Amino acid sequence: MPHRTDMKRILFITGCLGMLFMTACKKEVSDNFNLYAGNPLNDTVWTRVLNPAYSVHDLFDILTPPSIIDSFEVSSGKSLKYGDSLEISFSAGSCVGDGNSQVTPVYARVEIMPLKRKGDFIRTFRPTVTNNGSLLETGGGFFIKVSKDNKDLSLASNITFKIKFNDVDTPKANMQLFYGKEGLPVPIKGIDTAFYWIRDFDTTALNTWSKLSNNPLIPSYLGYELNSKNLRWVVSERYIDSTLPKTKVTAILSPNFTNKNTAVFAVFNNQKTIVNLKADYNSRSFFANNIPLKSSAKLISLSKIGGDFYLGVKDVSSIAFVTSYTIAPNKISLKDLITYLNNL
Repeated sequence: MPHRTDMKRILFITGCLGMLFMTACKKEVSDNFNLYAGNPLNDTVWTRVLNPAYSVHDLFDILTPPSIIDSFEVSSGKSLKYGDSLEISFSAGSCVGDGNSQVTPVYARVEIMPLKRKGDFIRTFRPTVTNNGSLLETGGGFFIKVSKDNKDLSLASNITFKIKFNDVDTPKANMQLFYGKEGLPVPIKGIDTAFYWIRDFDTTALNTWSKLSNNPLIPSYLGYELNSKNLRWVVSERYIDSTLPKTKVTAILSPNFTNKNTAVFAVFNNQKTIVNLKADYNSRSFFANNIPLKSSAKLISLSKIGGDFYLGVKDVSSIAFVTSYTIAPNKISLKDLITYLNNL
């Protein structure tokens, strides 16, 4: 039987080892996961199916940019002008009721949401990607909805409407007309995860226009003219160079940020190309394929957890073959988050 002094020594050493073990465990948890009593940040569980109730949907409902609301007399048509750089023209009788019934309402409500900057495509969750993952560069576009008594109208057969708008960047000579392909049914709220862009059958390059000013106090305008066969999502876009070698980009966040509360985008620095990184359930990370090597981009994470918003930004000067990047989001006010996106 051990002597009493020896027994005290053993108990002392055992206690010290226990304290060291507990300290090590606490440090490991602290480095990887912060536990907050009664806080939704504690939920680290990913999901295979993005239920409409998850807060990432709320995030994009909140971030949706405001629309221009107007009306026009459908039977006579109208050219709607906003400032010196936006004009949307409907010919007489161009919009009809359900099922192309050729029933022409007298007046209609029009809702116009411009997509000018990279942040607008993020705020609407409209990445510049096709259904097969090809990347696009955009010159800007619109969501345009025409309705009567809360029912959507459509364009009559073989009718187009005209959009003339300014590009916030220098217009490109070979932009083409693309339409947004929405999910069926279109979600009432939140993210349309089935959305992608599809090119018009007419692949002719869009006409460009300019209104130049020699007065430094008066802005110059340069942009595109297009004739759209569809309402709702309409943009000027072009495929980026498909001959460049591509790679996969992966973004890793701390366990507090899951696919239920977070969305991640790759935003190119030298062109308006916005790619959403998809959630990989098995690795608990976000990824995107077909990213051109040596691209300069920002990886941007947006999160809504409880009533709080989070923004993470990782600058990547040159995308390389080894493409796993860590993003560290920080809490941000909604106002500052919108300001950041508006200035992208």
